[in-house]
Amino acid sequence: MAAWRGVPVVVLLLTGVIGCGTADGEDVSVVGEASAALEAEPTVSGTSQPCGPSARPVGDVRRGAEGSTPEGLVEAGGRVFFSADDGVSGRELWVTDGSAPEARRVADLRPGAYGSTPRFLTRMGGRLFFVADDGAHGPELWLSDGTARGTVLVADLRRGAQGSAPEALTVVGARLYFTADDGVHGRELWSTDGTARGTQLTQEFSPGPGSLYLDDLTEWNGKLALVSYGDAVTLWLLDGRTGTSRVLFRAPEQSILFSLTPAGRDRLFFLVDTGFGEADLWVTWGQPLLTFPLLHFPGDYPAQLTPLGSAVYFMAGAEGFFGEPGDRLHGGELWKSDGTFLGTRMVKDLWPGPRGSLPGGMTVMDGRLYFAAEDGAHGRELWRSDGTAQGTVLVQDLEPGTGSSNPMAFAAADGWLFFSATTAGRGREGWFSNGDPGHADPMRDIAPAGLSANPRGFVRAGGSIFFIATDMDQGEEPWALPFLPAARCAWLER
Repeated sequence: MAAWRGVPVVVLLLTGVIGCGTADGEDVSVVGEASAALEAEPTVSGTSQPCGPSARPVGDVRRGAEGSTPEGLVEAGGRVFFSADDGVSGRELWVTDGSAPEARRVADLRPGAYGSTPRFLTRMGGRLFFVADDGAHGPELWLSDGTARGTVLVADLRRGAQGSAPEALTVVGARLYFTADDGVHGRELWSTDGTARGTQLTQEFSPGPGSLYLDDLTEWNGKLALVSYGDAVTLWLLDGRTGTSRVLFRAPEQSILFSLTPAGRDRLFFLVDTGFGEADLWVTWGQPLLTFPLLHFPGDYPAQLTPLGSAVYFMAGAEGFFGEPGDRLHGGELWKSDGTFLGTRMVKDLWPGPRGSLPGGMTVMDGRLYFAAEDGAHGRELWRSDGTAQGTVLVQDLEPGTGSSNPMAFAAADGWLFFSATTAGRGREGWFSNGDPGHADPMRDIAPAGLSANPRGFVRAGGSIFFIATDMDQGEEPWALPFLPAARCAWLER
């Protein structure tokens, strides 16, 4: 059975030129004149690009080679928030905008070496919501504007050190939905506008102290879809504006319903395993009578449902977790569905035969799907698709021949794709591409001599692409690559 699965320009220049130090031979005296000249330029929107390989560290949070192991890079208000352990205060919330050579701790919510362990970092508007334990209230919901004074407890839903342990933070419009256990109602659905008064029990699925298991909270066209597990497995749709909810679909108790994926404005795709270890692809058009199965897939579950326009793309046909046969003719390949029977089909058989190309890392940019796949000739490399067989092509063979660069950790920003890949002599390092065939370029070799920096978590904030990477001297810490109009990049290359 398959396993259940607007920053000032001087800030931007400092991000790219100074960081935590300078490379040999760099002339940092140009920073002042470049900053003054570029601050006078009008901002040009939509023309930013990566500024060559000039990534720089933006915070040695924990001195020494151990590193602070940052987690959960999230942009909010032009800054990047993350949790990190500086070796003194424990794991706390940190922030950087690239304007200083060091990231800063937002607040020491739990003084001492234990730390408040911020998690589930989620942006709503320009603020960051997260769950943390300050040692007095237990794990509860907090918000931050990036300052210590503006980092506050939203609501103490369960008094005492046990806390309500909020989970599944999901933004729908101007409200944040989550599950929590207040000690009275069991674990139920709550929502907040960011104030204690505006934090309320939204729906009690199991009245009294008992609980249903609530999962897969998903924003869909201004409403909240979610799954509840009890005597039956139920797909719900909640309208926060009217305070109403309705059932779209019910499956037997032993079923698993998962991978809720909106596509377009009118259809929601999901997978259903009725207890046999294989899944059917379903779609709902927002009404019970318009909720129906599309296709059964033997072997492994369809994976990485990814919306593009009004269709969903995914990998399907691979063998199961314990070797159960999948698609015996094609193996795991790229599929798509527009929510109709005839429109649910394989896009292209990239590697003919039962093994399949096993596409993964699916990411949408400028109306195309980018992913990693293996065609039997080039190894596992970067591909793109417009949804047709003819338009599904290799972007670049980064490790020429049958060897694989195995690209992963994809993220898209303003027409540029960022990812990591492994190549001979460089190990796993950062790359970027505008998506055109033959146009992928390496970032700085952070871990030289064939070692791997393993960059991940790429996110744009202001004029930089931030990410996590490891080098021999600082360990795993946050880095930034300037992401500016071409004229501004030219100043960094002087």
